[in-house]
Amino acid sequence: MLDLATRGPKLSFHMKAAFSVMTAILLLSNSAIAQTENDWQSWPLASHFTIDVSAMFPNLDTRVRVNASDTSLGTTIDFEQNLGMSDTETLPVIGFSWRYAKKHQLNIAAFKLDRSGSAITPTNITIGDETFPVDLPIASFLDMSVFNLRYSYSLVFDEKKELAIGAGLSVQDISFGLLGDGPLGIIEFASGITAPLPTFDLLGRYAFTDKWIGQLGIGVFSFDLAIADGEDLSGDVRTAYASIQHHTFEHVYFGLGYNYIDVRVDWSKNGLVNSVGYEYWGPMLTITTAF
Repeated sequence: MLDLATRGPKLSFHMKAAFSVMTAILLLSNSAIAQTENDWQSWPLASHFTIDVSAMFPNLDTRVRVNASDTSLGTTIDFEQNLGMSDTETLPVIGFSWRYAKKHQLNIAAFKLDRSGSAITPTNITIGDETFPVDLPIASFLDMSVFNLRYSYSLVFDEKKELAIGAGLSVQDISFGLLGDGPLGIIEFASGITAPLPTFDLLGRYAFTDKWIGQLGIGVFSFDLAIADGEDLSGDVRTAYASIQHHTFEHVYFGLGYNYIDVRVDWSKNGLVNSVGYEYWGPMLTITTAF
């Protein structure tokens, strides 16, 4: 016969013990889940904040055309071939990134390049309503500031690899001018634009080891925008890059990459059509501080 009086305390004890074990399992499971959810922060590709300081050594090809106010075509000017500007430069670039969630990241990058040149005009150059005659000593400048803002979302992200799509805005502040002392006096022309260009890109990264990380990216975008009444903006943006990084110190990476940038911007205002295009390609050295 079952003695309930005898079995009751033992049964109560076993139930309490089982409840305690279940509670412990649940607490450990929750802790393990929370730890798993945050494990990504220790992955080689998952730096929370990074600051990049780079030096790019590009070859340059820059072209400008400004039509006259009567809409007649201006001369397409190649600043390197026609106006004596150097076709190589050292270009400093600074960047910042913030991975504020596992698959979400914000990037900012900026660079500035001011250039000047002098030459003898090889032929008549018509820019806007001004004409610089052949064999005229001429000075020129081309100043450019670029600020890039980008958001990216990781379609794939784990300990070894990442595939992300990005979209953003590249603000191009470009000004240029020519000055010549002609037989009838000074001839000069200056113009410029601040153009907010939309961008789109695809980025892939791979951690070969905890120390070595490779990266590939490509971006292609065409746009046609109406900025204001009588003012339109259109063009193309193409980018490509590849790099390899080494995690040399605890918070410091050194990188070697190769960049290609091709930008064409056409804008018209009150019937005056301007066209600016530049193409940069070359190696880049980068020091990255990561946290």
